Amino acid sequence: MYKGFPIGAAIAALLLFCACASQGPPPGGPLDPTPPRVVWTSPLADSVGVETDKTIRIRFDETMDRRSVERAIFISPRPASEPRYHWRGRELTIRLEDGLRPDRTYLVTVGRESADEWRNRMLASFSFAFSTGQGLSQGGIVGRVRPFEGGRGEVFVWAYDLQTGDVPDPGTDQPAYVTQPDATGGFRFPRLGSGNYRVFAFLDQDRDQGYDGGEPLAIPPVDVVLQADRHQVRLGDLQMTVHDTVAPRLISARTPDRVHLTLRFDEVVRISGAVSIREHLNVKAVYQDPTDSTRVGMWTDSQTSGETYRIRLDHLVDPSGNRLEQAEEIEVKGDGTDDRRSPEVVAQTPLADAVHVDADAPLSLGFSEAMKTDVDLRDFWVESDSTQSPEGRFIWPAVNRLLFVPTQGWTPGEAYRFIGRSGRLVDASDNPLKQAPAFRFSVLSPEALGELSGEIEPGPHPAVLEVHHTDFLDRQYRVDIARGDSVFSLDVVSGSYRILGFLDVDGNRQWSAGQVVPIVFAEPLFDIADTVAVRSRWSSAVGTRLRAIFFDSFSDEP
Repeated sequence: MYKGFPIGAAIAALLLFCACASQGPPPGGPLDPTPPRVVWTSPLADSVGVETDKTIRIRFDETMDRRSVERAIFISPRPASEPRYHWRGRELTIRLEDGLRPDRTYLVTVGRESADEWRNRMLASFSFAFSTGQGLSQGGIVGRVRPFEGGRGEVFVWAYDLQTGDVPDPGTDQPAYVTQPDATGGFRFPRLGSGNYRVFAFLDQDRDQGYDGGEPLAIPPVDVVLQADRHQVRLGDLQMTVHDTVAPRLISARTPDRVHLTLRFDEVVRISGAVSIREHLNVKAVYQDPTDSTRVGMWTDSQTSGETYRIRLDHLVDPSGNRLEQAEEIEVKGDGTDDRRSPEVVAQTPLADAVHVDADAPLSLGFSEAMKTDVDLRDFWVESDSTQSPEGRFIWPAVNRLLFVPTQGWTPGEAYRFIGRSGRLVDASDNPLKQAPAFRFSVLSPEALGELSGEIEPGPHPAVLEVHHTDFLDRQYRVDIARGDSVFSLDVVSGSYRILGFLDVDGNRQWSAGQVVPIVFAEPLFDIADTVAVRSRWSSAVGTRLRAIFFDSFSDEP
């Protein structure tokens, strides 16, 4: 501090600075829990003949957090340059640099992110329309965006006018129309003129109000055609998913001991062939981590400590089919230490105390590392007063996964408890299993089953329904319905069920989320809102006929 500067003045200045820098609701007074709302606009809603040099004004019922409002203003059609904002109290004035276009219907939306000074957000988006011509377009698109589980961020719905002739890509092209869904996922584009439109929805995880590759994106089941200014269309549900077009990338490679090598990738990978190591180091087996599919392990011949080994990784793909880019070979140093760590069971099915296990279900063990598969397991199960040695055969689908398949199947309604001999299972270095595997489960009884039936509207493609128990996550059923058929029926465990479904347009029995360029539309989803309760030994029917919606037309606004 400079000599002679008053200490009291310095403290006062510091306190003033801290007060000015403080962010948050205004101090003093009672907490305001009421969401803000728009009380007046200019032009007034549904005005016609608006001058092209007119400014847009929006008045709220309380003082707003200005930044949140400005980020949530959407003007359609989108202006060529960014609008200028000016505030006077509770009123916002918006000026378009190039003015309004003649003979056009405009839609101004104040998004749900708009908040008051107490950070209370609006309950729903607010929209109003006006026209610089003598009439308002009355066409519209409504729809619903299904939630993306585990995702954080605001959802945006974009609509492109296809009459421009361009092929829209939300990753690079700005839309003509923007809105946000309400709390139930419903959205609306009102006041549209006749023409062709393409709709996308995405989860804005980085909050930049634009779509970036890797963010969940929904591709529509069809383009929307509005045949007249009063034409209304309900688009089929939009389901956001991550469209992965990037090849997996290796994050790390290490040799924990002289016979193992572990690789970690930036995403889930799938082994599709052999992996080779140069310098004559033989790879005995390649296996996937049962609990983390971003990790791949290798069982090798004995490595030489300090020697450099180069690995080729051209046989790994991610779940979207993106193959690992052919890059430089990866180098790792050999490790000369002995493997003294005992293997562990890290995954097993059925889970402990599982109920309603299928009578033909195998017992599955997933291990933390590669195991020797040539061991004798004929007397693997321990017999005691409370257990019996089951008859069956052992199968090794992978060097770190073991299946036991019962010969006669499990007895319906029976409870089982099995314990294995840990010493019979050893890893590549002859280390015995750390703990004996054990199974406790009960088998599905016919008394617990009920019938679930229903009807779908037959369509030009086969349909697939997935029936999910709301309590037992491992209880999932799949129903394939042939093209032209409409009735389905299956026996399920009693309880409450969610039904998901889609039209299998490409015939691969998996829902296709589509692609942006060139456009491949998402397969249309069945609109099933409620759960269905099934009672044991009773027949329960889905109350409504199920439909997979491309789009529905109607005359009046919903």
